[in-house]
Amino acid sequence: MGDAELARDEAARAARLPTLAWQTVREGLKSGPVLVQVPRRGYVPRLACERCREPARCTHCAGPLEAPEQRALRCTWCGRDESDWRCAACGSARLRATVVGARRTAEELGRAFPAVPVRTSGRDHILESVPDRPALVVCTPGAEPVADGGYAAALLLDGWALLGRPDLRAAEDALRRWMDAASLVRGQSEGGTVVVVTEPTLRPVQALVRWDPVGHAQRELAERAELGFPPVSRMASVVGAPESVAGFLAGVDLPADAEVLGPVPLRIETAGGPRRPGALPPGSAGSAR
Repeated sequence: MGDAELARDEAARAARLPTLAWQTVREGLKSGPVLVQVPRRGYVPRLACERCREPARCTHCAGPLEAPEQRALRCTWCGRDESDWRCAACGSARLRATVVGARRTAEELGRAFPAVPVRTSGRDHILESVPDRPALVVCTPGAEPVADGGYAAALLLDGWALLGRPDLRAAEDALRRWMDAASLVRGQSEGGTVVVVTEPTLRPVQALVRWDPVGHAQRELAERAELGFPPVSRMASVVGAPESVAGFLAGVDLPADAEVLGPVPLRIETAGGPRRPGALPPGSAGSAR
């Protein structure tokens, strides 16, 4: 989504499916199948309070709640149903979706294009290939089927969900997922089009537009070298009670150039409920090098 599209469609910055995406789907369906990549599986995997935007969490274990199709709310950690949820912050009982899954996306596209078959491919059922006929193929990353003759177009939705993961490799993984999907689309000379819905100035997006994974990797490596991040350096962490961590540091034989960070207190958030399985008691400490 570049500046030209944003100038024509002011709502495009906040819309999950801006006008350009709809136009690309309509044009693509005239000549073949259209691939739609959605980062999250399920129906509505993440919810929040409609009034205060506080994430909806399980009253038993504080895990995030999801809305399975045609079912009550369910905790993604402990699996318990939450039939009478209320926001712990403001008391509201109304919810809004913060993340939309592949099944909900397929349902919405099916309503928008009622005459077009919609096929899904994901963890539970992965398609190997699809015929060269107009169809909407909604899939999660890594489950994209091969289209006979290539896809006429591809939509890469919810880029923020891939780029916003708390992982050092989130950017490179997102670029890899996008390029895997884009490589299944017909070439530009045959009318193939790829639309990625996310902030256009981000480095992985620019690398995708320029088809430059090598340049992206070189710049990423240079930044990690300045910060001492992997793969330039190796890191290990130790988590345990304070006396256990102190005993480990006293007994371990570290290299001369090793840098010890910590120990520091380990923060545990319980949101009023029991700790997650495996969580350590208050006062535990961690050490990393």
